[in-house]
Amino acid sequence: MKQKRQTPFAIPRADWPDPKTVTDIIALIVATKSGDSTAKTTSDFEDTNRLLQTLVSIATNVWRAKSKMLDPLTGEVREDMKRLDRHIEAICRNLVDIGIVIRDHTGEVYDEGQPMKVIASKPTHGLQRKRVSETLLPSIFWKDRLVQNGEVEIATPATADSSPPP
Repeated sequence: MKQKRQTPFAIPRADWPDPKTVTDIIALIVATKSGDSTAKTTSDFEDTNRLLQTLVSIATNVWRAKSKMLDPLTGEVREDMKRLDRHIEAICRNLVDIGIVIRDHTGEVYDEGQPMKVIASKPTHGLQRKRVSETLLPSIFWKDRLVQNGEVEIATPATADSSPPP
């Protein structure tokens, strides 16, 4: 019995809004949230706003998937995840192509003025400055504008009155 060969299918390329249009929409979001009464809301604006929110959600979920694929000791992709990693990296490249950048803050020096939400902090001996010990939610940028604040856990320098490490 002869088997039928499955024919390949093509997914049509999405037409993304041009950067100027999305920049105008983000400005409109800011104006609306700041109480500017001259701001107009349209169905196009609402659709684009939903699109941007969806892209931020996709970026966050890609970051989560990627972090679960890494070996905690080496920081490298685990052997059993290498085939899947190609696809995750392709999604990351697609996001970069439309201006979405995902930033994991783990290991960075922490400054109080940074637009991140500190979920927890723990005194750590041997530190001279505050550092991000774990990123719980990445910062997401679109066209160099922050569209999602990161959430982090920080390690702080231990003081003299802190208990010694176990």
